[in-house]
Amino acid sequence: MRSVEIALRVRYAETDQMGIVYHSHYAVWFEIGRTEFCRAAGYPYRDLEAAGIRIPVTGLECKYRRPARYDDALRVRTQLPELSARGLTFAYEVVGEDETLLADGATRHVFADSDGRLRRAPAGVLDALERFRT
Repeated sequence: MRSVEIALRVRYAETDQMGIVYHSHYAVWFEIGRTEFCRAAGYPYRDLEAAGIRIPVTGLECKYRRPARYDDALRVRTQLPELSARGLTFAYEVVGEDETLLADGATRHVFADSDGRLRRAPAGVLDALERFRT
């Protein structure tokens, strides 16, 4: 299964009083990962939204394995293990420079229109994501 990888460096503002990345920032990093996955697959979020397609988050999980700290260089790897006409699931790994797994998780999404009503994904979107993920 194909993955898309982004690099980032922990900013001071992302850490708590103990110098460890505050837990909510992982959800932001996951969002960056899935945004880049969609872009790499040929469907940037901007284009999806222009076509009236939304993919709201219906579930989020994250397991924190090791702490990330200020100025650490990290990589977020994103995959698309589940895809259907009704929804999709992205999986994520956050790793350090030495490949140490710091966190992993997933987000679940449904396809919706711009008014938030559930809808089936257009065939072109499904085909592009399916071709790219394998």
